[in-house]
Amino acid sequence: MRPPPPPQRVLVIGAIGRAGAAVLRERLGQVGAVPVTVLCTRGFAHQPRGLDHAVVDGGDWRDCLHHVSAQDEVLLVLDTPRHAREAIFWRPERAALVPLVEALHAQGVRRLDVVFGPGHAPDATESAALQRLGFGAREAGRRPPVAAPPSPTGPWPERLAAWMLRTLIDTLHALGMQRRP
Repeated sequence: MRPPPPPQRVLVIGAIGRAGAAVLRERLGQVGAVPVTVLCTRGFAHQPRGLDHAVVDGGDWRDCLHHVSAQDEVLLVLDTPRHAREAIFWRPERAALVPLVEALHAQGVRRLDVVFGPGHAPDATESAALQRLGFGAREAGRRPPVAAPPSPTGPWPERLAAWMLRTLIDTLHALGMQRRP
């Protein structure tokens, strides 16, 4: 089986909440990234460089399908809106997740990742459907835990240096997590 061709664009569905902001920041911050398009309820005049929008007419999940191409990489974000201004971003209802993912697969989409915001983890049915179709799911902002290196047992300067490095790494990691929206 041949690997799929590189995506023509990244299509973000449901770019709301902390998870949506993180996805957009990650994708727009990549060097040489493919264009990013978000689905919206209405057009907007000013947008960051590299970001485009497509207006979805209607609230049903089927209304967004004509904006999706089989060559797109699709990111489906499920999170809670933080601000009233996020109402501009079109998003499907949570109950429509499985039918929407199945319809995207039937339409030829092979690159789809569902990003769950905090408190929106997938249930067993959703997880099974995503696995069956070969799509990924992740929780926004979660990194896999890193195992702590073993404590050195050498001379005291070596132990002191290892302690200082561990403290620095832990501090930088904590600061990085605080800066996330």
